[in-house]
Amino acid sequence: MSVEAYNLDSLRRLIRSLQKENRELKDLLDKSKIPYGESEAFSNSLAAVEEYDPDQGARIVDQFIDESMATRFFAMFWGREDVFAKRAKNGRYYPQCINRWDSSKYPRQRA
Repeated sequence: MSVEAYNLDSLRRLIRSLQKENRELKDLLDKSKIPYGESEAFSNSLAAVEEYDPDQGARIVDQFIDESMATRFFAMFWGREDVFAKRAKNGRYYPQCINRWDSSKYPRQRA
């Protein structure tokens, strides 16, 4: 049952039917002399509840993101584009370079 799908009148009917069912169940508990806790969910008046702000979106500051802000953000994630992770047979990963065998970019050390 989705509460969002109901209009105000159907929600009021639903609350009344639940309250009636609750009263009937409490009567059965009283007849059986089974103790139960009293709920005071509706005892608070609406004046004691904080006032709801219907325009909550007005507090959100609309900030324009320019190119320099985007560049600074993406700079945190830049890395080498020629290096990637390769999975070994044992399940672990190790770095692998695309230009590994290109001696003009990465000359191999000679022993």
